[in-house]
Amino acid sequence: MNPRLRGSIEISIASVGFGFLGIFGKWAFESGMSVGEVLSYRFTLAAVLLWIFLLLFRPTWVRLNLRQTIIAALLGIFGYAFFSTLYFTAVDGLSITLAALLLYTYPFWVNVFSHFFTQDKISRKEALCLVAASSGLVLLLWGHIEVKNIWAIAAGLGAAISYAIYVLLSARLQKNVRPITSALYVITFGALALSLFHHPHFDQIKNLSTIQASSILGLALVCTIIPLTMELAALQKLKSTEVALLMMIEPITAALMGALIFGERLTGVQLIGALIIGVALVINTLATRPEKSNNQPLNP
Repeated sequence: MNPRLRGSIEISIASVGFGFLGIFGKWAFESGMSVGEVLSYRFTLAAVLLWIFLLLFRPTWVRLNLRQTIIAALLGIFGYAFFSTLYFTAVDGLSITLAALLLYTYPFWVNVFSHFFTQDKISRKEALCLVAASSGLVLLLWGHIEVKNIWAIAAGLGAAISYAIYVLLSARLQKNVRPITSALYVITFGALALSLFHHPHFDQIKNLSTIQASSILGLALVCTIIPLTMELAALQKLKSTEVALLMMIEPITAALMGALIFGERLTGVQLIGALIIGVALVINTLATRPEKSNNQPLNP
């Protein structure tokens, strides 16, 4: 399969997986779990499941040299753990709509940082597609705007910027590392950082209800292991700017799942917004020339 097509499929799968975060997260929070518990249990279970799977079926894949282990540790701690904490802080102090809008400014930051600090200069067509997709995003997510804590706005923007930096650094520093191995260490160090920061009561795991346990399992498998591995794989085949833009499939997934599972009604404006995002992503993918990408796929 063409590497770019494969990368596009991988990041699309990742986006859909991340799109279920709101579903499982809402079930977990409605059942009485705290932000710290959800984040810590999510990453810890993901790490445990991934370690068990690889040690049983691909033990050689857990090997990582010291340099890449340090890089994965920094990405896990200052990437995913930091980003997740900032985002849920934003969710706690803002309406879900505003928190999501702030988070999804990260494709803009990826493009800005990439244009000024890397060799991947954004073209006029890519800039137009980004503007169109961002406009569609506003239409898709526009709704109740509420600010309970002014610092939560800073946390929301901080989440977007930190995630943009994570995407760029992952593309640059881990392009020769097997994606699932990278995911293993990023998730593991993320779990350690979150557990130390939030101090969850792991001895209470045995008392989780069925809905709580199911939510954590869904967050760990569907929203962490699969999408993070797919995202890292895609970053080895596509430009980070392409990956960031294609990740806008995530809010479309979240909106559709909210309508299907929670019965949330999608207005005509929201549907138009989703359509604009979809068209912009298709045009950007078809218009981007293969030779623009500096990331090479990992040899099997």
